[in-house]
Amino acid sequence: MILQISLDGNDIKLTLKDGRKRVDELSWNDEYTLSEKLLPNIDDLLRKNKVSKNKIEKVTTKISKTSGVTSARIVRTVAAAWKISLELYKR
Repeated sequence: MILQISLDGNDIKLTLKDGRKRVDELSWNDEYTLSEKLLPNIDDLLRKNKVSKNKIEKVTTKISKTSGVTSARIVRTVAAAWKISLELYKR
């Protein structure tokens, strides 16, 4: 499974994919509380679809040029942390 985090200005979209097939999406508009809402919304999307966090093999990001610097850093940091946790989990 792949989790894609898309950021377009203040529009955030989480997409859960199984290969190329889109399983589910969760989107919202947020300007100031992305850091507080991103991880809980990822948990909600996974729980709703009964997908374990261990089943997420990859987290990708899609960030538009109109997105704020801080929001882009938050999204990239979450994706990077997930990648590190996957590498540690494989050991």
